Amino acid sequence: MKSADEIREWLRATIAHELRLAPATLDVHRPFAYYGLDSLTAATLSGELGDWLGREIPPDLLVEHPTIDALAERLAADHSEPQPSRPPRSDRPDDDRPRWGERAVRFLARCAVRASSIVEVEGRERIPAVGPALFAVNHLHILDALWMSTVLPSRTRFLVAEEFRTKPVVGRLLAAGRVIYIARGRADREALERAVAVVRGGGAVAVAPEGRLSPTGGLITGQSGVAYLSSQSGVPVIPVVAYGQERAGASWMRLSRVRVRVRIGDPIGAPVCPATARDLEHHAAGIMRALARLLPPAYRGIYSEPGAQ
Repeated sequence: MKSADEIREWLRATIAHELRLAPATLDVHRPFAYYGLDSLTAATLSGELGDWLGREIPPDLLVEHPTIDALAERLAADHSEPQPSRPPRSDRPDDDRPRWGERAVRFLARCAVRASSIVEVEGRERIPAVGPALFAVNHLHILDALWMSTVLPSRTRFLVAEEFRTKPVVGRLLAAGRVIYIARGRADREALERAVAVVRGGGAVAVAPEGRLSPTGGLITGQSGVAYLSSQSGVPVIPVVAYGQERAGASWMRLSRVRVRVRIGDPIGAPVCPATARDLEHHAAGIMRALARLLPPAYRGIYSEPGAQ
């Protein structure tokens, strides 16, 4: 077992490396949030810490013990034996080949889009026909995945918030579509590892960097998850935007089809791996600016100005 002092010094050194600071400048009694450690960094940190200690570290432990000192004391006091790896999630497929349920969901999605929408696509030639792909998409409507699933390759897996798993109807459709569920508000290392594995295996993953539906109709702050996936897989990020779907309700009330425009941009090269948290944040900001350039000015939100964020 490692002592509290050993764990404390390891945490101080690792976090300092992520932030590109001298270890001595970190106060072990300050909350992790003070130093700008987000959920992605917490996921990476918990994984590296677990490897060093030889046992699995629950991601919520960093939330329950939010300082270097508190976490070191908690881990040093835990004398449990190394734990086996978590069993696979029940929604983990045996392989990445489309199943009948997924094909059925995509067929229904195409039918629904044709009946309810007029979709114009620009830049479709930028989507690779085969091989790994990583897409960053904006998020204007709760049904964005409906339109995106008819444009992106059939092998694409969407990252979806965990809370949708238990929705009576939507949850069943998402499960059939083989999405990757990810927990919001905590470090979900397993979901990130699954997404990286899909891309490395030649599949495709779509991520909404904003992490939630835009409350303003414009882009909001992007998170660094998609940059992390790009760094770990070595696959460039393809920016994809859709707009007009936010008016779907009004159009459908008039019994008319909503016009949705989808634009696909040039790939953005992967950041160097290993990348620090600040490297990933910088790269994520570049991805968000690329999304903004594909959108009309009214949709650019906080990325309206050159160099914003």
